[in-house]
Amino acid sequence: MSGSFKFAGMLLVVGAVVFLASTPMHARPQNQPHRNAQSAPNGQRGQANPRMGDWLRSNQGKSFAQQKQSLENDPDFKKLTPERQQELQQRLQKFNNLPPDQQQRILERIDKFNRMSPQQRAQARALLDRMRTLPEERRNLIRQQIHALVGMTPDQRQRFMSSEQFDRQYSPDEREMMTRALELNDQIPAPTQ
Repeated sequence: MSGSFKFAGMLLVVGAVVFLASTPMHARPQNQPHRNAQSAPNGQRGQANPRMGDWLRSNQGKSFAQQKQSLENDPDFKKLTPERQQELQQRLQKFNNLPPDQQQRILERIDKFNRMSPQQRAQARALLDRMRTLPEERRNLIRQQIHALVGMTPDQRQRFMSSEQFDRQYSPDEREMMTRALELNDQIPAPTQ
């Protein structure tokens, strides 16, 4: 499997795990149908690539110009529409503009997504699509709250989610999305060494 497909798949993953993200990596426009790895060769559409993120890791020490050249030389990249090529280049540049600690968090989220079962990935995508229906301000607030909740102990999380503040601050639909995101997060297996 070539580098651009790995990179394209990684970009899909970055969007799909937005509920874990603390950085705005949601470059797909609102209300656009989900692109399920459109560039996937050989009927692999929608399948997770266990090596997603490897392309970024192997190119991390390179300059953006070198990374862009590597991407542009890839045969699968050349098969993409000019719009999709431009989108991937923009996402690559956005990734490169992030501080190293945020880049590392994104790579860790990619690894986490790769540990999900196909059913869990489908649930994550459905949750992402639901979150995209929210205004950006609310979506960012919910994403930040999910990130904070993931970092809490189960008792702290339960106390906060049972509080009047939580009920006042979030609609029933928003609370349900957060609950689903946390349930999904808790089901993901730990990394194997």
